[in-house]
Amino acid sequence: MLQAWMVCCLWALPSARAVVVFGSGDPAHNTTPPSGVLSGSGWDWQGRWQFALGTVIGPRQFVTARHLGGAPGDGFEYRGLRYRTVAVTNRPGTDLNVFTVAGRFADYAPLYSNARESGRPLMLFGRGGRRGPAVAGRGWWIGEYDGLQRWGTNTVKGWVPADSSPVGDLLVFDFSAGAGADEGMYSGGDSGAGSFLLDRDGVWKLAGVGYAVEGPYTSDTNTPPQYGAFFDTRGLWVGPVGRQEWLPDGPTPEGSLSYMTRISSHAAWLVLQTSTQPPAGQPLVESAPDLSSAFVEESAYSVDGDLRRVEVPVSTAARFFRIRGASRLEIRSISAGVCTLQFDW
Repeated sequence: MLQAWMVCCLWALPSARAVVVFGSGDPAHNTTPPSGVLSGSGWDWQGRWQFALGTVIGPRQFVTARHLGGAPGDGFEYRGLRYRTVAVTNRPGTDLNVFTVAGRFADYAPLYSNARESGRPLMLFGRGGRRGPAVAGRGWWIGEYDGLQRWGTNTVKGWVPADSSPVGDLLVFDFSAGAGADEGMYSGGDSGAGSFLLDRDGVWKLAGVGYAVEGPYTSDTNTPPQYGAFFDTRGLWVGPVGRQEWLPDGPTPEGSLSYMTRISSHAAWLVLQTSTQPPAGQPLVESAPDLSSAFVEESAYSVDGDLRRVEVPVSTAARFFRIRGASRLEIRSISAGVCTLQFDW
């Protein structure tokens, strides 16, 4: 059923901007890291990319949606540091882009490689539009973009195989009325963000990258269609003007569908893209607790070749630093901010 629906409606899918949550229209709802049993579920591995998000998957790499665009030289914000991208690799036939940055990430998300996602609980992350005006008995229209990172929960409904999709295997989830206050879905425009499943070893792992949402909807073909977060789409028309399809008025509610690129289908390729080696020609930042100890690469730092600047998170521990480059570097200034040390050469 999911496969057939994707075949006829993939053309109607826009890029997927922020998680809409069932239980609250408060713009600040779920905009802080989840806690309790949901702590460590992926929030801390999200970084700001373009107007959306990407997920850090290696010491120098993050993955996001290809349709977001971007190119080497663009910035990526992660844990208080702004990184400069220096390379990008696309997985052919998919919506996945892996970017490499100058510097190093403190840590990164593990990948979900077990292709048994259906029926499993899901953590969603996104950045952008809030919940809009209510539609009685159905849900809400999608509201304005606000750039806030939010989280929600859901359950994997199934998957769409590559032969029914132009961008490879996709995982699917829907928006339900009885699944709890944190039930979430993508809004029109939450692309690139990571979605996570709790694996059997008790670790949350990256299972999907936001791709698209179903829509737009209208109650009749004379009314301009809009994107919505609906827990009951029965009897609506879906698709752009001139190519709309009627959704059958069946016995049970059908919620709006969201789609994400399936990580388990590309886990081995993604691992191959990650490397602990710095990009050629980029400075390497090392430190030691004292001058008699060996210098090792810093666990987290960013390098901006255009500004000729290195930033390192502030630490309470004393450290001696050195910067190694392909050519001789002369440090011009050192300054300390609230959260970072800054070296200009």
